[in-house]
Amino acid sequence: MMAPSVRRPRPSRPGKVLVWVVLSLAVIVGIVAINLDGGRLLEERRRVQAAADAAALAAGADLYENYWTNHGQDPAGTARAAAVKSAASNGLPAGAVAVNIPPRSGTFAGQAGYVEVIIRRDIGATFGRLFTNQDLPVVGRGVARGEPLKIGLILLAPSGAGAFLNKSLAFTMTNSPIIVNSSDPAAYDQPTFGVTIASRYDVTGGYNNSGGALLVGKMRTGVPPTPDPLAFLPIPSTAGAPVRSAAPLTVNSLFPTVLRPGIYQGGIHIKSLSIVLMLPGVYIMQGGGFKVDTLATVTALEVMVYNTTSGGYAPGPITVSGNVVMTAPLSGIYQGISLFQDRSLTTPISMTGVGLTVLTGVVYAAQAPVSLTGLVAVGLDVLGGAYVVNSLTVQGVGAVNIDLKLNPPRVPDVRLVE
Repeated sequence: MMAPSVRRPRPSRPGKVLVWVVLSLAVIVGIVAINLDGGRLLEERRRVQAAADAAALAAGADLYENYWTNHGQDPAGTARAAAVKSAASNGLPAGAVAVNIPPRSGTFAGQAGYVEVIIRRDIGATFGRLFTNQDLPVVGRGVARGEPLKIGLILLAPSGAGAFLNKSLAFTMTNSPIIVNSSDPAAYDQPTFGVTIASRYDVTGGYNNSGGALLVGKMRTGVPPTPDPLAFLPIPSTAGAPVRSAAPLTVNSLFPTVLRPGIYQGGIHIKSLSIVLMLPGVYIMQGGGFKVDTLATVTALEVMVYNTTSGGYAPGPITVSGNVVMTAPLSGIYQGISLFQDRSLTTPISMTGVGLTVLTGVVYAAQAPVSLTGLVAVGLDVLGGAYVVNSLTVQGVGAVNIDLKLNPPRVPDVRLVE
C-alpha cells in the first residue's frame, strides 16, 4: 500500500518583478518619447529654419529693390510684408513671424540694409507630454543683407606683382574694400610710406609693405579671386544714337561749349582753358579716346562715357585731369557708372587730381591698367566712386579718395549673413 502524497505550500513572492516591470516601462516610455518627439522636433526645426531663411531673403530682395529710395530702411513695410508672405507660403501664420528691420540682435544689429526674421512655432508633444505636459517650442532665425554690392576696388588681373601698386601719401577707400585677384606673392605692393584706409583688404596672393605704410583695415591673403561683378553689363547700343562728330573733336575755346550724348567718331579732346558742359546721357567714343587737359573745366552731370574703337579710328586712352565734376547716371542700365571701356581694350586710363577733380561713379575697364595721381597736398579730389579694372597704380603727394556715396550701380548683394 502506497503512502499518500503530501503537497507542500508554495512560498509567497514579494512582488519585486512587478516593481521592475513598472520601472522598466517608465524608461521605455521615456526612450520612445525622446525618439518620437525628438525626431519630430528636429524635422520641424529644419522646416522652420528653412522658412526663416527664405523669409529673410525675400525681405532682403525688397530692401535691395527699394534701396535707392529707402537706403536700407523699410518705411512702408514692404520688406516686412514680403517676409510674412514668404513664411505663409511655407505654412506658417503671420503671428508666428517676427521681422526686425534693422536686426535687433547679432552681428548686424542696428545696421540698415539688413533684416532679421524669427519664426516660433509650438508643436504638441506625444509621449513626452506624460513628463512635461507642455508643447515643444521650435525657433528659426535668419538674417539677410539687401543692398547693392559694395564694389570698392576690384583688380581683376589673375597674376603679376604690383597688381595694386600704391605709392601715394594718402589713399582712402570710403567704406569699401580693396580686392586684388593676382596670385603673385607681391600682388599688393606698398614700396613707399603713406596711409591707406579701406574697410578690408582681400588679396589672392600676398602683399609687400616694404615702405612701412600704415594700412587701416584688416588684411587677408589667400582669398579666392572675386569674379567680375559687372560682367553682365551690356555695351551701349549704337542703334538710333546720333553721330555728333564724324571726325576727332577737339575743344579749344574760352567760350563755353555744350556737348550732347551720342557717337563721337575719333573721340573727344578738351584742351587748354576750355569750359565744357556735357549734357546727361551716354557718350560713345568710337576710337580716339576721351581726354581732358589740366587747365580745362568740365561739368558732366549724369553722364557715362563708353570708350571703344571703330574701323576708322584706333582706340585712344582715357585721361582726365583739370577741374572736372562728373557724376554718373541716377537711373537706367548704367546707373552709377561714369567710365566704361570696351572689355577687349588694354588702352590705359589715367586720372589726375588737381584739387577740384570730382568723379563719383564707377570706372569699369576689365583689361586696362589704371593710374591715379594726386597732385595737391590738400585738395577735394574724389577720383572715382569705385574701380573694376585690370590693375591700378596710385601715386603723388596729394590725397586720393575713392567714394561711391549713394549712387552705386545696380549689382545686388542679397544673401544670408547669419
